[in-house]
Amino acid sequence: YVVPSFKSLQVWHGMIFIKIGMFADGCFKFNLYIPDNFPYARPSLRFITPVFHPQVKPTGELNLAKAFPTWTPRKDRIWHLLRYTKRCFFSINTFDATNPVAAEAVHKSIDTFRSQAKLCVEKSIKLFNKTEESDITPADDGNVFNVKPLASQELEKIKEKLLLGVKAPFGTL
Repeated sequence: YVVPSFKSLQVWHGMIFIKIGMFADGCFKFNLYIPDNFPYARPSLRFITPVFHPQVKPTGELNLAKAFPTWTPRKDRIWHLLRYTKRCFFSINTFDATNPVAAEAVHKSIDTFRSQAKLCVEKSIKLFNKTEESDITPADDGNVFNVKPLASQELEKIKEKLLLGVKAPFGTL
């Protein structure tokens, strides 16, 4: 999911939900930055949620130069970049890694890397549920993908309304 920021059309907020693989059940927030000279320059993408991956720097920046060495107008599209971002969670490529620690973990012991990936998933869930703060980004990062945990009774009421097709005033669900 991706949506432009309220503050700037050159910043898009996104969230990826991973269903399978080593990062299964993870929900990873990111910001996509579109440069002033777009479409003649490549956008950049930085994860807000910590991601331990050979192509993601400890600062959260995804290595897009690997997939898009040169950004070509009318050929390269933002959806290509988003598709590549999601595929990184399924294909752990260590060639030209920007996180040497993660690359080394893949080469030395895939089980070690798998356990680090699992820790990222657990942290992403805690950040998603707001039971923990991110050390990469302040709590109010401007990202519109914010949720609040619901008690099971609240969730059941919402499900019931959805199943019955009851229209609720905006913002009351």
